[in-house]
Amino acid sequence: MVRKLTPRELRQRKASIKFAKTFIPLAMLLWVFKNLPYAILTLSQFLDSYISMSTYTWSIHKDDWCKGFTNPPNAEFPGGGDGKVVVVTGANSGIGYPTAKYMALLGASKVVLGCRTKKKCEYAKLMIDAEVESLCFPDGGYTSNVMDPDASLDLESLESVKKWSDEVASSLPYVSHLALNADIMSVPLNPRNPSTGLEPQIHTNHVAHHYLTSLLLPSLRSTPPLVSRRVVTVSSLAAHTPLSYDGEDLNWNTRHHDTLKAYGQSKRANLLFAQSLHDKLGAYGILSLASHPGYSRTNLFSNNWHFAPAWLKDLATRNPVLSMSSEEGSLMSVRSLYDETLGSGCYVTPAVWAVGPPIASCPKERKGFRGWGGEGEVVYPFLGSVAGKIWGGWEWKKNDVEVLEKWTVGVTGSEIK
Repeated sequence: MVRKLTPRELRQRKASIKFAKTFIPLAMLLWVFKNLPYAILTLSQFLDSYISMSTYTWSIHKDDWCKGFTNPPNAEFPGGGDGKVVVVTGANSGIGYPTAKYMALLGASKVVLGCRTKKKCEYAKLMIDAEVESLCFPDGGYTSNVMDPDASLDLESLESVKKWSDEVASSLPYVSHLALNADIMSVPLNPRNPSTGLEPQIHTNHVAHHYLTSLLLPSLRSTPPLVSRRVVTVSSLAAHTPLSYDGEDLNWNTRHHDTLKAYGQSKRANLLFAQSLHDKLGAYGILSLASHPGYSRTNLFSNNWHFAPAWLKDLATRNPVLSMSSEEGSLMSVRSLYDETLGSGCYVTPAVWAVGPPIASCPKERKGFRGWGGEGEVVYPFLGSVAGKIWGGWEWKKNDVEVLEKWTVGVTGSEIK
C-alpha cells in the first residue's frame, strides 16, 4: 500500500519541483553562455577559411607511407630517407608516440625519441621499427631510422636536458625538425621544481623546451639548404581559456594556485614562445609553427589530472564522443612537421574546435599576419584572430612575448638569438 504524503512532504515536493523548473533552465542558459565563445571560435575559423583561403584540411594517406625511403642510403644516413632529422619530446606516449611513428613511416632519415627514461624509449623504438619494417621493407633490408639516445630526457631537470641535447648534437650531423611536444597537466604547486624552484607546469611545458631549443639551435642552423628547418611548438586548447595568463606572476608567487589555470598559462607561454621563435629565427630560414591536438584521448589525463577522481580520468581517456584518438590528435603535429606548403606563423588545429582533421591558420602573405592591428603595428599570427577580438580568453598584451622571453632567459641563462 502506497503511503500518502504528509502536508509537509507535499510542500517540500512542490518546492523541489518549483526549484527544478527555475534552476534547470537557468543552468542551461548559463551553459550556453559559457560555451558561446567556443562556438564563436569555431565559426570564426570557418569564416577565416572562406575569406582568406589560408585554411584547409589535410590528412595522411597510406600512399604517403615510405615515400621518403626512395632516396638512396648515404654515409650520414645508412637507411636513406628524405633528409629530415626529427626530434620529438615525449615520444613514448600520448600524441608524441604516433607523431614519431608517422614521421618514421613517412621516411624521415632519422627520428630522435626524447623520453623520460631509457626503457620507455627502447620500447617505443622497437614498436616503431617493427611497423616501419613491415610496411616499408616487407622483403627485408631495413636499417632503423629511429634513434633512442643513451641519455634520458627528463624535462624536470635542466641538467638532464643539457646532457641529452649534447648527445643528440654530437651524434647527428644536424637536426632539421624539432617537435616540442611533452608536457604535464594540472599538477599541484608544491613541490615546486627542484632544479629551478618554478611552478612545475611552467617549468616543464615551457622553460625546459625553451632551454632545449637554445641548445639544439646550432644543429638546426647546420641543416643543409635543401632540407626544410622548423620548430613546432605543441600548445593546447587550454591556452585560450580566460584569465589563465599573468605575465607579471608567471611563477604563481602572489596568486592562489589553480592547477588548470596554471596549465593554461604554460600552454599560452608555448604560443608566445612560438611567436618569439618566428620573430628571431625567420632570418635564418628556420620556420616556427604551433599546433594543438584538440581533445585527444591520451594518458595526459590519467597520469597528470591529479585533482580528478578515478572515474573521471577513466571517462576522459575512454570517451569516444567529441574526442579523438591519440593517432588522430597527433595529425596536427605531423602536418606541422611534414607539410612543406606551410610557412612560418601557421597554427595547425582541429577543424572543429576540439576534433576533426588538421586545418592551418596561416599568414595571408609573407609580409603580414592575420590579426588585429593597423599598418606598422606588431601583429601576432598565433594570437590574433577574429575570435581573439570577441573572446576575452584570447586577450594579450603586445609586450607579453618580450616579457616572457626575458623572464625565461633569466631562469635558464640561455638566450635564443
